[in-house]
Amino acid sequence: MTAELSGNNIMDTLETLLQARNMNELATRFQKAVSELGDFYCVMGTMPKYRPGGLRPVLTTYPRTWIRHYLGNNYGRVDPLLRRALRSMSGFEWRSCDPISGPAIALTHDIFDLGLRNGFAVPIHGPDASVFYASFGQKQSAPTFPLRTRMALSMLVSQYYERFQQLNAAKAAQAEEGTPDLLTPRECECLTWVAHGKTSGDIGDILMLNENTVNFHLKNAQRKLQCPNRISTVIRALALGLISV
Repeated sequence: MTAELSGNNIMDTLETLLQARNMNELATRFQKAVSELGDFYCVMGTMPKYRPGGLRPVLTTYPRTWIRHYLGNNYGRVDPLLRRALRSMSGFEWRSCDPISGPAIALTHDIFDLGLRNGFAVPIHGPDASVFYASFGQKQSAPTFPLRTRMALSMLVSQYYERFQQLNAAKAAQAEEGTPDLLTPRECECLTWVAHGKTSGDIGDILMLNENTVNFHLKNAQRKLQCPNRISTVIRALALGLISV
């Protein structure tokens, strides 16, 4: 563990997460803290208990090309890490997962091609039949995760989750006071196909729409969800439960 997150500094960092005023600020502070522990790709999200493949990301630092590839191949349905998280009550290293077979082998090969050999996952089983899942892919080659790094990541995820729940509760209370700006069925349909790796031209052929019309719907969805690009719009829509893959 680096000096920045040792001793009392880790407590200061955890307190900083609880003081985040919104989701973007929470994500920024969390990513800064994680970067001080090591060089990782990170993904976090929620999924229903007892059903793999339903992860709704709320934060990810993986490359856009990898996210598109993962969603387009429906890897969430065979990801052994998600399956393990649904039944595990504590953090675990990737290499400790059960032996894999079938479609999951292709996912493992693709992860290796991305340069990842090991990682650490943290599941938090919530009271609402859901699991909050965080996973950290280790970019540097190392035989194992140091114990202190695993402890620090677990604490950061726990604190992130607590503030995440608080902010969500506040947002839900505000939504009850007014009508939220939801996506139209067509916008959700177009975003779903983007999640499966389709271009605007592909989506136009599938839905029998003009390509410009597809772009119009995707731009509207991007504006409503206040996202800078298509991939982040897909991730946001998944997190809000507006679409599924």
